Amino acid sequence: MSDRSIGKTEVASHKARGRPFKPGNPGRPPGSKNKVTQFLEQLAEGQAEQLVQKVVELALAGDVSCLRMMLDRIYPARKGQPVNVDMPPINTSQDAVAAIVAIWTAIREGRLTPDEASALSIAADRSIQAIELQEIAKRVAALEEARDKRDEKNASPQA
Repeated sequence: MSDRSIGKTEVASHKARGRPFKPGNPGRPPGSKNKVTQFLEQLAEGQAEQLVQKVVELALAGDVSCLRMMLDRIYPARKGQPVNVDMPPINTSQDAVAAIVAIWTAIREGRLTPDEASALSIAADRSIQAIELQEIAKRVAALEEARDKRDEKNASPQA
């Protein structure tokens, strides 16, 4: 039977990738660029205006790839879009059931994708959490007030 445990053997056999940093070395500074990027920027630095002008000329001349590139830069595709769902207001934690029913109905009718429904569900969940936190804070305040009144009542006859 060996006196070494399996865990120690696994840790000892694990080797760090690359050169390990010395203690206290934070590594590469945020925002620093690699050498290839720096080189390409230096190449284009003097001709940036001419390059952009050429791309614009090609796009105006009907070069579809240049036109697409220019439009993608000027009018990028939206990451998300508004959804049109009749959601009931969530004022209490009991209102959450109606909100969930509205989300599921919209999915079933094809007005919402599962991703959109997920985003709405998260928003509804956050609303419920905020309402519940507010309700808990009110209950704690009421309990503290009742305790203070009880303590005052108990302290008065002894004085």
